[in-house]
Amino acid sequence: MTNVPTCPRCLGGLRPPDLWSDQWRCERHGDVSPWHQATATPELALRKLADTATVPVWVPSPMPVHWYVGGIGWAGDDRAGARAVALAAAGPSPVGGPADMLLVAESPGTGLGARLAGIPGPDPEQLDTLPEAKVEAAGHPTALWPVGCPRDRTAFVGEAGGVWLWLLLWPADAALLLMEHLVLEDLRDRSTLADRLLFGAPTDRLSTPVPGPGNTAQGDTDGG
Repeated sequence: MTNVPTCPRCLGGLRPPDLWSDQWRCERHGDVSPWHQATATPELALRKLADTATVPVWVPSPMPVHWYVGGIGWAGDDRAGARAVALAAAGPSPVGGPADMLLVAESPGTGLGARLAGIPGPDPEQLDTLPEAKVEAAGHPTALWPVGCPRDRTAFVGEAGGVWLWLLLWPADAALLLMEHLVLEDLRDRSTLADRLLFGAPTDRLSTPVPGPGNTAQGDTDGG
């Protein structure tokens, strides 16, 4: 089961395809890929995405010690496939206390990663700083650049598999997790990894709205 489809950029309601248009449409952001979040049996949702997603389905391999999957979401429909996939994980922070991590793969222009990072979308602004983190994604060293975001979290973005790779952590000091060798595998290539994942309490991180009036970031006034 999933939630009612909403806008990946603002969680607003959508007008479904009809006789005049084959696109889902947000009143604020125009044509979008509808956002879905698994509300039950996330294991089945993850397995389906491994077969149907058009972007990587990133999974830590191995998962950090005592961490578990807390949610699955995606932007897309049965006709076009998933243009974005988000996996939520939770576990102990390196500095103590609980922590959350989101891994997002998305095609440019989708706007999901920007919403979850708490910044105007749809894509990160020009990355003119030096990368500050690195992960291994599908066997390739992948640089990640810092993204300015609310102080309760930290956000990094890079490119892997021809699309954006976002990595978000709560609280901000949980970024120390990246000092370890974090390896990401694409579940589309290694579907058996799903059998090794531990699923736990659902997270509310995937439904985080962008802050600001109308649950959107201030200054995000474009219509596309």
